[in-house]
Amino acid sequence: MNYYKEIKTRITWLLIGLVLSLGIAEVIKNFESVLQKNLILASFIPLVVYMSDAVGTQMEAIIIRALNKKEKFDFPKFFRQQLVIVCVVSVVIGLVSGLVVAFMNGSVNNLGVVIGLSLIGGIMSSLVTGSLLPYIFWKLHDDPAEASGPVATVIQDFLSILIFFLVAQALL
Repeated sequence: MNYYKEIKTRITWLLIGLVLSLGIAEVIKNFESVLQKNLILASFIPLVVYMSDAVGTQMEAIIIRALNKKEKFDFPKFFRQQLVIVCVVSVVIGLVSGLVVAFMNGSVNNLGVVIGLSLIGGIMSSLVTGSLLPYIFWKLHDDPAEASGPVATVIQDFLSILIFFLVAQALL
């Protein structure tokens, strides 16, 4: 094993993720007024980010496993199949979480709707980051297992947070 090469490759992608993560803080800063009016939103950031990342990570594992088994890979067919699955998953997770948040607050309210819609949007976007990025790295003859994890995660975090605050800004 070439430790130097392995460390260099991993650190490169992780440093890219670090820089992009610092950019996410700027995105959140742009929604400061929404947060000030609805401080409770801050407590749901981990939920929205985690669920979207979890589905994205599942997508990465599924596509990398599929890519590893084939020389030719029909991405459009794969994407269509996963679109149906992720659509159902996002609606179920969005509905359950929205209802739980509404129940926790004692009534159906906009916060439950914001959380539910944000999760649907974030999870749906994870279909793109979790499947398209590994596929692109595979097509470029790069190892999708090393590169897609850090890059897809930070892009997914950005998208999840952006969707969350845009939905909150529109509905609260």
